Amino acid sequence: MADVFTGGSSAASTGQLSNQVLTAYQRSAFFALREGVVFDQFAKVRPGNLTSPGTPVSFLFWTEMSQATTALTETIDVDAVALGDSQVTVTPAEYGNAVLLTIRIRTDDFLIGFDADVANLLNFNLVDTIDRLARNAADAAGTEVIHTDATAETDLVAGDGLDTAHTRTARAKLRGASVRTWDGSSYAGVIHPDVAYDLKSETGNGTWNLTAAYADAVRIWNDEIGTYANVRFMETPRAKVSDGGGSGTVDSYTTYFFGQEFLAKAESIPPHMVLGPVTDKLMRFQPLGWHAYLGYGQLRSAALRRVLTASSIGANS
Repeated sequence: MADVFTGGSSAASTGQLSNQVLTAYQRSAFFALREGVVFDQFAKVRPGNLTSPGTPVSFLFWTEMSQATTALTETIDVDAVALGDSQVTVTPAEYGNAVLLTIRIRTDDFLIGFDADVANLLNFNLVDTIDRLARNAADAAGTEVIHTDATAETDLVAGDGLDTAHTRTARAKLRGASVRTWDGSSYAGVIHPDVAYDLKSETGNGTWNLTAAYADAVRIWNDEIGTYANVRFMETPRAKVSDGGGSGTVDSYTTYFFGQEFLAKAESIPPHMVLGPVTDKLMRFQPLGWHAYLGYGQLRSAALRRVLTASSIGANS
């Protein structure tokens, strides 16, 4: 009589123990690829000496006096002039997101650390949302420059990438407006990786000072890749990309150049996680979420310049 094999696959034929060989799963889940806070790190939070709780929050600016270049006459008094001021208002709004977990999923789910994973997802959703709100404020107003080879955004072609001349021009315009630098003579820039590819391909126009070469006392910002033409660049996919915004199917990209105090943040209630109350009769439903009461706005529009370009490696077809 021939041997009968007892095995776990169909190769064992009549001796297959298929009920005892089960599908195996990794008991920890992976998260999607993520990006940290970029724009929000440069926001100026509202001052602490507010007159009272309220909305909107107003930031007051003095208007500079005109230069007095006319020589005084010895026997004639000067005429008094008026002082001027202006204000920028930022209106906070409530933002938040939540999930509602049943006791059954929390009991039966096979993942190790299911509750921690859910909290992780919500926490990143908080970060992702507030940074997008900050970027929306940067996109809302101020000076926007189209690549010099195009008369409009819709004229951009794949070869109209960011170059050294655009970078130096943006920096010169900021310096010409007396915008405060971040350290020494450097301004900041937020650039998409596709645009950074073109800028890094520039030859004979300058060198990159990588973050590894910074002095120990220099604070490195989130996603900072180095300094080029006296601009410290943050490389991030959070920079605005307009799908097909250029000519035909060419994508257009926004690169942000800015100095101090370009972005205001009015924060009535800081972003925080919320463990909601269990209110159902059998205490089976657990809410978890995040909440914030805040707003962003451009504090000094002169301190921000946006340059629209294409990229040679964008999704241009």
